[in-house]
Amino acid sequence: MTPRDMGRKGGRSRSSAKGAAARRNGLRGGRPRFADLLAARVREARVRLQPRLPEVDPGDLGLILACLFRPPERRQFFMRRDRKGRFVF
Repeated sequence: MTPRDMGRKGGRSRSSAKGAAARRNGLRGGRPRFADLLAARVREARVRLQPRLPEVDPGDLGLILACLFRPPERRQFFMRRDRKGRFVF
């Protein structure tokens, strides 16, 4: 999983989109160091866990691990409705 797959955004070198993305990412330009470290941790954990969980899609496993490795205030939760209309994680 790359930083881009985890929701980091950027644009052309001098575009307004890149400036806005850099402000959201917390640095003046480029990707924050934490994003690269998070991507490496997710990759390593996925390689270790995938043989033990063959029924889990590799992309889904990457999303689950990325969520777990984030600080609690930046975690993402995936909710959907079940058959009865209730929201479940």
